[in-house]
Amino acid sequence: MPSLFTRIIAGEIPAQFVFQEAHWVAFLDIKPTAPGHALLVPRLEVQHLGDLTAELQAGFGVHLARLIATVKRASGAPAANVLINDGPAANQAIPHVHAHVIPRFPGDGRVVHPPGAPYADAAEAAAWGDRLRAAWAAGA
Repeated sequence: MPSLFTRIIAGEIPAQFVFQEAHWVAFLDIKPTAPGHALLVPRLEVQHLGDLTAELQAGFGVHLARLIATVKRASGAPAANVLINDGPAANQAIPHVHAHVIPRFPGDGRVVHPPGAPYADAAEAAAWGDRLRAAWAAGA
């Protein structure tokens, strides 16, 4: 069954599109965290960012940077959150790659990233650094 985003892209469900190109589209989120909250979505329906083709991965950054600038310019926001939930365990509600671009203002009180906790000590941080470096070297 096609994802909600695939149905929006196909024109089956209405949306306010920011742009539509051969491989990428952007449209307004229907439950925005802030006015101007937009989604960058590939036309290709895959769940995880790493499942995109090399060509789509190459275009992602270019389109994302332009959408961030567009959202900030249109909203007057001095900053933006960029959020990608990559899989269900990361709170991905629609199983189709997408990036949220949310305009942010000083003191707006919105929480997009929950506060974290520091590592227990320097040894724990070093162990995680080693683990991530090994995964990077292995090609994750």
